[in-house]
Amino acid sequence: MRKLLFAVAVGFASFNLFAAANATVFVFKGDSVLVTDVPTGNIAFDCGTVGTDFCTGVDADGFDYSKDGIDVNATAFTSAGPTQLIQDITPDNSGLGALSEGGNIDDQTQFDSDEWIEFTFNQEVFLTNIEFNAGNDTDCSTFGSEGPCGDFDLWIDGVFFSSETAVDLLTTVFVGTVFTFFPTTEMAGFAIGQFEVTAVPLPGALTLMLSGLAGLAFASRRKRTV
Repeated sequence: MRKLLFAVAVGFASFNLFAAANATVFVFKGDSVLVTDVPTGNIAFDCGTVGTDFCTGVDADGFDYSKDGIDVNATAFTSAGPTQLIQDITPDNSGLGALSEGGNIDDQTQFDSDEWIEFTFNQEVFLTNIEFNAGNDTDCSTFGSEGPCGDFDLWIDGVFFSSETAVDLLTTVFVGTVFTFFPTTEMAGFAIGQFEVTAVPLPGALTLMLSGLAGLAFASRRKRTV
């Protein structure tokens, strides 16, 4: 049994190292170090200075991003349906936010405005290191022009998962295909600056790993009974 537990630990440790080594970082904010990921198609520039911030031309389509074989669509909503999404990269470099308050270029996703953002991936992924920015790119740690980020309800694949804080979302690993972030704190705004994604291994790869562990268990049991 001790050998089996060791094998399981090694298997999962190896997988975690694999995930860390193959992580893809999507960056939606302006940054002097990381290169901002530019959305493809459906781009308009009517929410800020032409050639800097990006806006959705057709709200329902959202923005599409593709990196390292992983595709993701980002869409902003209000209770009335899809709304304009902004990728704010200048001057405050905040990231993705909802624009439902009359095209205010400093607007961010807010509970008070009944706004939320949804990400749909082309495959099941591990999602972690989710960085949120409050007003003026304060990384949700202090009050900015629209308050701190506050708390969120997180839905995964259409099912309520949990209530989280901005710190929780930065340090927790989530698994799924569709991730929906609902702010729940009054007078708090947020924009999504970046996150880290790792593709979940195909079922065949998991089956192979589990088969190997099962073989080790059988061999260990047989050795004890001989």
